[in-house]
Amino acid sequence: MRRLALLVPIVIALAIVGVIAADLVVARVRARAQSDWLQTKNLSLRPVVKGLKEPTLVAWPPDGSNRMFLLERDGHLRVADADGTLHPTPLLDLSANTSTSTEEGLLGVAFDPEFAQNGWMYVDYTANDASVQVIRYTLSPGSNQIDPATGSTVMNIPKRSKFHNGGTLAFGPDGYLYVSVGDDEASQEAQQLTSIYGKILRIDVDSAQPYAIPPSNPFVDQPGARPEIWSYGLRNPWRFSFDRATGDLWIADVGDAKWEEVDMQPAASRGGENYGWPYFEGSECEDPQHCQDAGLVAPLVTYGHNMNCAVMGGYVYRGAAAPAFAGHYLFGDLCTGGVFALTGNQQQGWQRVEVAFNPIKIDSFAEDPTGEMYVVDMQGGVIYKIVDGSVPSPS
Repeated sequence: MRRLALLVPIVIALAIVGVIAADLVVARVRARAQSDWLQTKNLSLRPVVKGLKEPTLVAWPPDGSNRMFLLERDGHLRVADADGTLHPTPLLDLSANTSTSTEEGLLGVAFDPEFAQNGWMYVDYTANDASVQVIRYTLSPGSNQIDPATGSTVMNIPKRSKFHNGGTLAFGPDGYLYVSVGDDEASQEAQQLTSIYGKILRIDVDSAQPYAIPPSNPFVDQPGARPEIWSYGLRNPWRFSFDRATGDLWIADVGDAKWEEVDMQPAASRGGENYGWPYFEGSECEDPQHCQDAGLVAPLVTYGHNMNCAVMGGYVYRGAAAPAFAGHYLFGDLCTGGVFALTGNQQQGWQRVEVAFNPIKIDSFAEDPTGEMYVVDMQGGVIYKIVDGSVPSPS
């Protein structure tokens, strides 16, 4: 009995040591798992897909599969499972006809509102002749490869330069396809309604082939105007998005030498907004002869090129992982890896708040079917999920 009594504390001690050791193992595993997270005081980013080559966007087909479709700038459209496992074979390979010079590449994708029934998806890329191509493809249900023969040209927009391509495709709450097109380094054309450049376009891809003009577009009855135009006076609207809760259209317009800007078009708008480029860069007048013109729409916020270089548009956060961001428009900058939030409202005005700066090259944000947001690191080839965060008090 005495020996047993002596053994009891030894067993208890060993058990405690075992628990501590197990906890240390769990802690080390967790630490290793989180070692490639990007974490700052106000933002936590968790990698969900790695091993991509210059990704430009990630999107989720509305078919309940939870697959991720990932665009690589060289023209490959990849697939990853919900757990982040990347398929080795591309869903679609457009590399033979995709130019990757300067700002070019495979830039945008959008899914038809009836994708689950018709399998239609639209891609935006710059071809070898520098033209912007908007092509519709058909994906068979459950398939992880697209037959290139299903491709049908929706828009073929010739360009003279390799810059300012726009590149975003998105279906609005009205079911129409919106397309951003940069000014092609011909800034004066952003103000010309006879030109398609420096605009956001709105087309009906369901009523006719390749498309029809929505009868409610703002310039359909104006002689000489391009009827596709929805809004104008933009330099390079690289990324825009619709707020899934309100329908408001948020536009990040990449600036020139001094200023980046964010614009917003309320859901109730009938279109036709003129955002002022090249009369204004941001809020700074560049052409005194026109800066007092009627109807110019000022940006919500601007910021300068103090280490920053190009605004990367995001989304109004409607997810659950980071409740502090709820209702805030989150966006970023290409050069600093900065993630910003807008605070304020239309009545009191808006302010840009710096949430975090990260050692990555942000070229896009993304939104999954549940409203959670993601950050695309073009340089590192990683897709990060926003898993926590807070909005600092405006300074």
